[in-house]
Amino acid sequence: MGRKLYLIEINSDRNRFSGGQAVGPVSAPPPALTTVNKDVQALAQRLAREKRARLAAEATVECQSRELCVANMQLKQLFDGSMKVLADVLAMARPELFQKAGKVERWARRIAPHLTIDNVWVLELAAMLYPIGMLSLPDDIIQKKALDADLSADERKMLAESTQAAHDLLITIPRMEPVARAVLYCNKGFNGSGYPYDGVKGREIPEAARVLKVLIDLSDEATGVDRTRDFKKMAEHRELYDLEILKVAYAHLRRAQGQQDAVGVPKTLAPSQLLPGDVVDRDIVDAQNRLLLAAGSVLSEITIRRLCSLRMAKLVAEEIDIVRKA
Repeated sequence: MGRKLYLIEINSDRNRFSGGQAVGPVSAPPPALTTVNKDVQALAQRLAREKRARLAAEATVECQSRELCVANMQLKQLFDGSMKVLADVLAMARPELFQKAGKVERWARRIAPHLTIDNVWVLELAAMLYPIGMLSLPDDIIQKKALDADLSADERKMLAESTQAAHDLLITIPRMEPVARAVLYCNKGFNGSGYPYDGVKGREIPEAARVLKVLIDLSDEATGVDRTRDFKKMAEHRELYDLEILKVAYAHLRRAQGQQDAVGVPKTLAPSQLLPGDVVDRDIVDAQNRLLLAAGSVLSEITIRRLCSLRMAKLVAEEIDIVRKA
């Protein structure tokens, strides 16, 4: 009787824990389900490893991108600085040769925002360096060019072909191929006339070269504050120019913004008071009245140091007329 009651109590406990259902022995999960669970766990672990690897790779790429960006910026600054030093040295060595280059460069900067030109830096550098090929010419031709004196047919041919010398020099510098091409074609007429004699014409000519053709010819013609007459004279030979560029130049360069086209405050200062970026407002000459820096030249650290040295040697005037940006 006691054994029977004990079995009844055990069965009651089982029914209580199973909700009244008979409870059999606990069986192991099927082998297939065990395999699936292991596969899921392995997949989750693999995904976690891949996520960690992806995040690490993204962090590495981001770090390298920042380093490349900084390196590219430093390279650009080095490149721009090197070109500026080259232009400064040339301007000091032959100021009569580069007298108009500064004006052409400022004009290029002024009209560039109104053109659809892709690489403004190409136009700016080409405007700064286009006369470099003239260094290969005899001195008498350079002096005639600076004085706007009449040139013989042979001399004009030599002057036009000097762009080839400039191209051959610039093309050796990394990244300068588009600048070299712009300089090569800067005297090329829109109708295909002029050097180089290769049949290239119209929009086949690099855009920067078409802009330079307008600005260089304008600098040869311009004599006063109002350039309406100069543009009319150029319009008589409109076949030489890209008319869209000529219209933009007329709209923004017809009237000078101020003496020497420098926008700012005129000042008369000692060389030691000059700052980089000041624009020479009047030709700087030495004691023998030889041109040292032409009006319109933009001063740099190196040109200011030279002027200070010349002043200490009493070879230039005590004060320099400049225009300083407001």
